[in-house]
Amino acid sequence: MFCEQCGTRNDDGARFCVKCGAALSPAAVPGASGRAIGSAGQAAGAGAAGVPLPNGAGTAGRPGMGVPLPGSVPLPGAAAASQPAAATQHASALPAAATEVLPPVPGTPSSPTASGAGSTAAKKNRLPLILAIVVAALVVVGGIVAFLTYRSEMWGGKSLPDPASLASEVKDADGKKASVVKAKDVTAALKAKGLATRTEKVFSGADSGTFVGYGDGVQQGDRVGAGTTVVVRESAGPGVPKGTVGKKATSVVSTFANMGVPVHYKQITVTDTKKTPEGTIMATYPNQGQAVAKDEMDDGIYVGVATKGDGLGADIVGKDVDDVESDLESQGYDVTVEKRFSTKKNIGKVTGSDPAPGSSLDSGDDVTLYEGIGADDVQEAFSYDSPETGTHMMLGSSSIAAGTWCRNDGDCITLDGESADLGPGSLPYEKGRDGTDYGEYGMLTACANISDPYCGNDAFLLKQNVGAFEEMPYESLTNYWCDGTKQRDGSSSSCSGKAEYHMQDYFLIVPAGSKLDKLESDGYFDKSALETAKKEKQVDTDRPFLLYRDPKLYDKTTAARSGSSTPNPFVPFNMNANTKNDMVGFKPAPSDANAYYLVDSTGDYDWSSLADAKIDTGSDGTKSGKKTDGSDMKSKKSAKSSKDMSLSEIRSTLGDGDFTPIAGKYCMKDNSLCLTIDKKGKAKESGTQGFSLSPDDPKSTTLHAVTYDTDTDGWWNVPEDVGIELMGPDSDYRCGSEKGGQACYGSGSSYAEYQIQRPADMVYVPAGVSSDKLEGLAKSSYNDSQVAGQAKPDSSKPFIKLLAYRMNIPPTDENVLYLVE
Repeated sequence: MFCEQCGTRNDDGARFCVKCGAALSPAAVPGASGRAIGSAGQAAGAGAAGVPLPNGAGTAGRPGMGVPLPGSVPLPGAAAASQPAAATQHASALPAAATEVLPPVPGTPSSPTASGAGSTAAKKNRLPLILAIVVAALVVVGGIVAFLTYRSEMWGGKSLPDPASLASEVKDADGKKASVVKAKDVTAALKAKGLATRTEKVFSGADSGTFVGYGDGVQQGDRVGAGTTVVVRESAGPGVPKGTVGKKATSVVSTFANMGVPVHYKQITVTDTKKTPEGTIMATYPNQGQAVAKDEMDDGIYVGVATKGDGLGADIVGKDVDDVESDLESQGYDVTVEKRFSTKKNIGKVTGSDPAPGSSLDSGDDVTLYEGIGADDVQEAFSYDSPETGTHMMLGSSSIAAGTWCRNDGDCITLDGESADLGPGSLPYEKGRDGTDYGEYGMLTACANISDPYCGNDAFLLKQNVGAFEEMPYESLTNYWCDGTKQRDGSSSSCSGKAEYHMQDYFLIVPAGSKLDKLESDGYFDKSALETAKKEKQVDTDRPFLLYRDPKLYDKTTAARSGSSTPNPFVPFNMNANTKNDMVGFKPAPSDANAYYLVDSTGDYDWSSLADAKIDTGSDGTKSGKKTDGSDMKSKKSAKSSKDMSLSEIRSTLGDGDFTPIAGKYCMKDNSLCLTIDKKGKAKESGTQGFSLSPDDPKSTTLHAVTYDTDTDGWWNVPEDVGIELMGPDSDYRCGSEKGGQACYGSGSSYAEYQIQRPADMVYVPAGVSSDKLEGLAKSSYNDSQVAGQAKPDSSKPFIKLLAYRMNIPPTDENVLYLVE
């Protein structure tokens, strides 16, 4: 047989060409091979070129159609490319037996059709690979883009900034440079990222305003959602956290150890340790929720710890006031009950006392219990039995709102109360928060009529019986400004220039249980302010709170005045015209953020005199790092005793209002009269003898060291090497309906001496002053027959001698009050 590829003759039965290796087509039947060749020869002779000839001769006249060289192997598809179309057509017309071929050698196409199919299949096989490569590339690119956009915080939330990058340099207490991060800078950085923030003030040893961390458990570098409100914790300086009272003292040691100020644990007596276990915190100074005052940093924090004992137990707080009163009276104490605003749960209960709960008592001592009241008792708290009318009348003034009121952000308002023999007391108010000066006898009022002390006008909330009531400077009901100068009395003065009313301080006091909903429905609050407040955290109506009308929230804080009858839109009532004013809506409306809550205070403790409690503070529980066992941690206040100071140093300290050097209890030798002076100069009398300390309260007053700067500040010019003259406040001068030394003794005054009441007057004499120097003190003489035979005072002890306006007797061992504790 002949090879169809190269034309070489091969033996019959051979499967492959001996020359080119191509597969040979076997004959289907005997002689078929010869017929095929003959047919091929005929075809060739007919001019159908393309069939290879023996010996590799090329076909004449058809360039490029030569027979492959011996040993050559056609490339895939080469046979199809080298075979003319005519030969293909001729071959396809041959009988089937002549054209049957064996399968080609692997890798070698047997025909143009097989070669094309293989090429197409190869292309199809490569398509998934190409697609996979493209997809992988897209994934890589997408990942890079995602990483870069995530890193640039285009999605996936915002990262909390590293505070270290926001640090600024300041000087510490030693004058050295230090790096600090301010909370306001962190807040600004968060806002720059588009995040909402909320500042939370916390007590710590860091300076006020310093950033001390993020709230809600997040840290720097954490990512938060775009809609998240980030809590920025800002240091409020050292202080007592809310919720401290009632905890075990051992549980707060680590907290207070980091405050950066001395911490003193003191014993406070409790009588029932089953209900109040020993070691429980009963009181603190400052009160819980309050910061340490800047001028008290050296004294630090006091923590009163329950200790089993006898006396006026601190566990009286929260008990029924009638039960406590009966119990104390059965023990021989003289008990008085006064009203104070309290939380809803303590209405009708004891909220505090004087002496403070936990204090020791002597037989026959006076005790004042404070009873908690709410909205239902407000009008009664302003009322008393009037000797003028013979009836129970309601006044416009009361000391019931006295106390410290604080907002959650740490801003506080303190209203000082002043008691009175007749009536429910008052709230002195010499200078407003806005800077307005109301004078030495300025006061707040809740209701007023011209020349009438009784409250009878429905324009004031006090008369409307809603529980809540206003407090405003009394003068603000009549004053106005003329060409920028305040005129106190609007009824008698006239103004030829520009006359206008000014918005002045104005408070809304809201006891627990007040009818806030009625105030809201009556339009008492500004509409927009009320809408804003409704979106905020609601105020806690179970606690008494105060709202301060904030002038910064108003577009206009002045109003034109054409005459005394012109309505004043900033106060409820026009006293000159006796008409109700159409007052501006109150801003802000009540919310938890706007409310100044009344700070709980059970009483005024003389902390430095209390015994140390046995609390294990570990190695860093106090500044000294010792266990408080009564023998250590002596406070700075107790170190400031008179025996450690010169008389001039004591005088200087008292002049600053700090009575710590002479604070204590002074008694006559027979204990018939005692006087207790606290660190703030408040003096309280006890015993069987009577010495009136104040026209408002015969048993108490607030002392000051006289300076002799005015004719009425001191009477006796006590020698500087003998002692210090102490007096009650100038407002205790009373003459007719007037108050004050100038009113009673100033030019134009026509009061006789017997018509004038005067402040309490006394002299403090330290230990070590020779009795010889006492001769002539307050124009007294030891030649006075009233002291004949009496010994002079014991000069080894500090003492107080009470003084009269005239006709004083000299100090003796029997009439002076010695320091006893």
